[in-house]
Amino acid sequence: MANNSDEFKFLIAQQKSVCVVSLIGLLDDNATAKIQECQEQLQTVGCHFLLLNFRDVIEIAPTIHRHLIQLQHSIRSIKGQAVRLCGVRPAWQVSLVENGVIRKEEIVDNVRKALVELSTFEAEN
Repeated sequence: MANNSDEFKFLIAQQKSVCVVSLIGLLDDNATAKIQECQEQLQTVGCHFLLLNFRDVIEIAPTIHRHLIQLQHSIRSIKGQAVRLCGVRPAWQVSLVENGVIRKEEIVDNVRKALVELSTFEAEN
């Protein structure tokens, strides 16, 4: 049983059209409403470039995959937009890529590299 500190939460930091979403805690069925809330907030703030930071995620349950896909799709569906992911543990990378939840080419080593890549996209658009 997860304790309160494992409960899923997210933080959004925005600079211009780049949003960094730090995912924190346990990504399971209990996180569904919070992920939907995150998606709604991203649409409200006009985020065009998204960095999902998984560094502080404890576990990712397969039942949450659909919601992670929808979160990314909300940004990707707009022409010229980009998504990057960092902090994804190697074991998760394999599983999430094989299951079509994330794209291998969007995974970067750390926040700094991801922001550099997204800044390049921002400058081009």
